[in-house]
Amino acid sequence: MRQTYARFGAFRLAFLVTLGLLVVQYVLGMISNLEVQFPGNLPGGNAWGWVWSHSLIIQLHIYIGTLLLVVALVALVLSSVARNIVGSIAAAAGLALIILAWLSGAAFLASQQNTLSLWMALGFMGALVAYILGYSLSRSLDRKL
Repeated sequence: MRQTYARFGAFRLAFLVTLGLLVVQYVLGMISNLEVQFPGNLPGGNAWGWVWSHSLIIQLHIYIGTLLLVVALVALVLSSVARNIVGSIAAAAGLALIILAWLSGAAFLASQQNTLSLWMALGFMGALVAYILGYSLSRSLDRKL
């Protein structure tokens, strides 16, 4: 019985860490959106090279986004090990939405198309909702056990 609670605790902690990183990612994204201006003369609109030498905020945004991929994968594994169906579904949905946001961000840097920024934001919002629901619903189910 103690192992079951330890497993539930581990994946819920992973969900909380993911939620915390999502909040940090949101703040960095908003700062980037408001404060960083890409030069208009980038070859092909590709901002990747420019970002690595000019924008610490976007670099941090990229690092946290990549860390989110890893933590979301860990959350999925931990929820599966805990055999928590609600947690596993939420973690899988959250990971898929984080991947959507990450790929949209990478494509945005390559093309600077505003639609990709929207997809990045939608992926973030969906992941945030998935992890909040997964955490709260798994907690309520845990109390019933």
